[in-house]
Amino acid sequence: MNLLAVHNVSVRYHDRTVVDHVDFTVDRGDVVAIIGPNGSGKTTLLKAVLGVVTPSEGAVHWHGSPRIGYVPQRVDLERGFPMTVEELLLLKLTDRPFWRHDRATHGRVSAELARVGADKLIEKRVSELSGGELQRVLIAFALVDRPDVLCLDEPSSGIDVEGEETIYNLIHRLAEQDKLTVLLVSHDLDIVFKYATKVICINRKLMCAGVPSRVLTPEMIQRAYSGASTYKHEHGPRSSHAH
Repeated sequence: MNLLAVHNVSVRYHDRTVVDHVDFTVDRGDVVAIIGPNGSGKTTLLKAVLGVVTPSEGAVHWHGSPRIGYVPQRVDLERGFPMTVEELLLLKLTDRPFWRHDRATHGRVSAELARVGADKLIEKRVSELSGGELQRVLIAFALVDRPDVLCLDEPSSGIDVEGEETIYNLIHRLAEQDKLTVLLVSHDLDIVFKYATKVICINRKLMCAGVPSRVLTPEMIQRAYSGASTYKHEHGPRSSHAH
């Protein structure tokens, strides 16, 4: 059953079309990668799906009322930002001031951080985290209220290659454990072949949609990225991509 249906969606800023008549569907349990060259409208499309951006044309339909967790591409924090990792998660877990939380709530925060391998960061200031540490904390923040759908915009942005693989392994494990539907924006085709069950390739317009190993042919990749300066892809499709 379709969890999400995107019908003929276009997004325009003034006289510039960023997303141009895009259609696709997402089923429950899909791990969907939204890919394309820089400036192709990937983040704008994700924001339209989330309701952050209103389409100029078309419509986005969610089946039922799924709970959605979101991890943005970038969070800019001043070095003096005083909030700790625990306090950040408490903001989402309780209506009371975070300095008045009880032992049970503290235990839940600790457990959520442990799931993403960040339990040792609980007392650290958010502004002092490394790129990889911050991504883990943001994923924990997105998952703390048990969403049905996890949306991530370039989850490995600002992380080295080794950390990138670790973050995607983490997302894959959590998706299986929590039976999540995942939508993620990515620039790395090798990651897409390994982890995604479905790919949405756009360059303002929809270039292709489907199982990566079937639709991401060398000809399609060349056409989609035509004119782009670079894209990350080392070899052909990996035989170990997830289903």
